[in-house]
Amino acid sequence: MDKLFVLVVSLWGNNGTDWVYIGNQYVLNEPMPKERCIEMADLDNWSWWETNEYYTVQLSCEEAK
Repeated sequence: MDKLFVLVVSLWGNNGTDWVYIGNQYVLNEPMPKERCIEMADLDNWSWWETNEYYTVQLSCEEAK
């Protein structure tokens, strides 16, 4: 059986030098094939508005457990 993946949205903050994970994340509880997850995580498929230069979100695919 092929491995399944979930889409993870995580929050990152800039400390003036580096981007660091600040401990908040959201997981789409819908396991899917890796290719589909990568497609969903592609930023070209999203619209967003960032008004604070010190915070951002990151989309990633993690293996479902």
